[in-house]
Order: sequence, then structure tokens, then C-alpha cells
Amino acid sequence: MFESDGLPLYLKIKNIILQRILSCTYTDRLPGELILADEFNVARGTIKQAIDSLVSGGMVYREQGKGTFINRDALLKHYTDLPDVLVAFGTPQPVQAEVISLLATMADHDVARQMGLEVGSQLMRLERRMLQSDRIVGHSLSWLNSRFYNDLSHIDDEGTLYSQLREAFGYSPTHARENFAPVVCDPRLARLLGCEPGEALFKIERIARNPDDVVLEYSITYVKNATLSLEIAANQNAADAHWNCKIVAR
Repeated sequence: MFESDGLPLYLKIKNIILQRILSCTYTDRLPGELILADEFNVARGTIKQAIDSLVSGGMVYREQGKGTFINRDALLKHYTDLPDVLVAFGTPQPVQAEVISLLATMADHDVARQMGLEVGSQLMRLERRMLQSDRIVGHSLSWLNSRFYNDLSHIDDEGTLYSQLREAFGYSPTHARENFAPVVCDPRLARLLGCEPGEALFKIERIARNPDDVVLEYSITYVKNATLSLEIAANQNAADAHWNCKIVAR
């Protein structure tokens, strides 16, 4: 199970347990020391050392006679949740998301395909608009996987969506892929965004996943008066002369 890299065995086990905590494999408490010792095929003392290290770091705490529990406050400090949008707007005022509706729904063909679900799967549909000094600058539709967020009943206007999901459920997406496309405002979007038909917009599609690569959210966002600055680093592979590019938002 363990490669020989010079790291003490108890620290290797500690790191595995820590990753399980961060990926929500353990959501409330750790398995007993004897169970972990049997799983890792090590002495109980080695497991105790690993857990002692986690306790000293504040990630878990022991309750006499009850077990070892995850410190939720310490866990939250390990995450920096992805913002609702990654674009910059024309003016420096902060952008606030205002909830329009939060409803239970079922996945249609397009949403099911994007989320890797069966058509008709249970979802939560969140509709929001983005305001900057009371001026509408964006509109967003998010579909949230009800397998993970089935009891979601409220999202407020304070804080990002992911930070609220993490506080309510203990986890939120840990990685996402976004597709940006320039589009022309049609009459429907003009009504939602308060802009003129024909105006230039950004359409942003996001697919966000958990550490097990399960899609937790699919969203479509339209924004106006926004910019996206990218830095492209390119290098040529000497073996096959192909060019590799890395794109970073600035």
C-alpha cells in the first residue's frame, strides 16, 4: 500500500486520512483506531500517532468514550471556494447575486447530458441575477445535483453559492470547467438583463465536480459589460514538435 519514500509510516497514513476528510469520505467522525489499523494493516499505535498528528493540527478532536470527530471550523479554512463568476465588470463596485427562485425540478435531455445523469433525475434549479449598485449585470441558472443537495431549501443573497453549500452540507465543488462564448443579446435576454437586443454578452457555462468527479452543478450565466483577461503560456514539445498551451485567467 505504501511506497518507500522516506516518510514515516504514521505520516503517510495521516495524509491519507486527511485527504479522506477533505474529500468528505469522512463527514462527521473517523472510524475507530482498530478498524483503521486493520484496514492499513499496521499496529494500533501507528494509527494513534497519525490521529495525534491530526489532533495537534486542529483538524480533528477526541471525545472521551465517543470517538474522534472532524473539526468543521478547521475544515472550512482549508477551502477557498470558486467565485460565482470569474469575469471583471466595467466598474469596480462589488457584484451581489440576488436569488429569484429555488425550485425542485427534473433534468431534461440537455441538462442530463451535461451532468452525466439520467433524464428525469431530481435536481434543484436556482435562478439568480447579478447586481452592481442596483444595476443588473448578469443572469444565472444553476442546476444542483439533488443526490447531494436534496434538502436545500434556502440560498440567501450574502456570500457565494459554494460557500453557502459548504456551510450547509459540508462540501461544495472542488474543481470546475468553464466555457466562455461571446453571444448577441436576444429579446429574452434583453428582458432579463435590461439591455438592448443586439448588445454583446458573455455566455458562461460551468460544470463543477466533487473530488470523485461527480457533477454537483451545471450552470449557464449571461453577463454584460464584462471583460475576461487571459494569459496564454505556450511551449513546444521537443519530442514531437507539438505546441502545448496553458491558459490562466488574470
